[in-house]
Amino acid sequence: MLLGCPLLFSLCETIHRIRSKLGQYMTIAPQQKGSAEKMGVERPSRISFPDLMETARTFPDEIRADANRQTFTLAASIIRHFLGQPWYQDHIVQDAENSYPPGFLRLDFSSDFERERKTARFLDFAEMLFNLQHIEGFDDRIDQMRAGQIEATFAEFDFGRFLYLHDIAFRFVEATGVRGKDYDCAIKYADGREACADAKCRLEETEMRAETVRNSLNKARTNNLPSDAPGIVFVKVPQAWLEQQEVRLGIRDVVKSFLHNTERIVSVVVYATHMMAVAENTMILMRHRFEEYPNLKHRFDMSKSWTLFKDYKVPDEWGGMHPKWVRIFSQGFVMRDK
Repeated sequence: MLLGCPLLFSLCETIHRIRSKLGQYMTIAPQQKGSAEKMGVERPSRISFPDLMETARTFPDEIRADANRQTFTLAASIIRHFLGQPWYQDHIVQDAENSYPPGFLRLDFSSDFERERKTARFLDFAEMLFNLQHIEGFDDRIDQMRAGQIEATFAEFDFGRFLYLHDIAFRFVEATGVRGKDYDCAIKYADGREACADAKCRLEETEMRAETVRNSLNKARTNNLPSDAPGIVFVKVPQAWLEQQEVRLGIRDVVKSFLHNTERIVSVVVYATHMMAVAENTMILMRHRFEEYPNLKHRFDMSKSWTLFKDYKVPDEWGGMHPKWVRIFSQGFVMRDK
């Protein structure tokens, strides 16, 4: 099944002009003390779409007059709200000379390609933070980001988006570092059952071999998932892996072999984010492609279905994205007064 959304990233050329002034107008709302604190940092308050509209109205006229500049500034406001100005400065900000050290979320102006790639990631990150802020365990993932686990936590947010868009009820599980109790999410079925889910990600530079998926499956089963509860392993692979039939079939064989030798895992899901340029390269279409493999011989309740996904046609009126996902930046512009 493919589920997609259009993402327009035409604002990169404006970043040089505004980044030095961002600190002057990046506050969304006063942060309020939450019920729990870690690392001596207050938990950020939750923000609504009207909060974003009000924030955009406070931007100077020179920002509001340029949709691209407004988009970038609002994205910066969201990230700064949840992670703070010091973190934003340490991990996002870059100068014209590219003198700050590179990082997973650090803006990069060394080439047109890097500028586009990092700006796309920057906008994507801000939109994920806004949409996933009400998921239980969100604050723990923010703590991980603050502690420097940036790329791994970004991948967990991306995994959370995948579940959220497919109407799968879940919560982020606090990392323990304890073998067998260190999985990513708890998934809740409609009848109240829960399964423990762990996600693994094969990087783009990983050699295209189905056998590498076996390593991810074994690691999740052995190191992360408990032996006394239903487990689900999600493996995200580069999009090219599912586009080539030989590799796709090889992955299928590896997964089936893995499931044949375990009763602890009720299902394996292999998925990829498929991105393609459309509309004369002015838009990027992002879709999820996946294959779900149920285990037919697990040790848990066999009278119930543990399948999570249903194959259905995405309604045309959705415009390619589930309507509950707030597309703040995915159309290439932000809110404007009517």
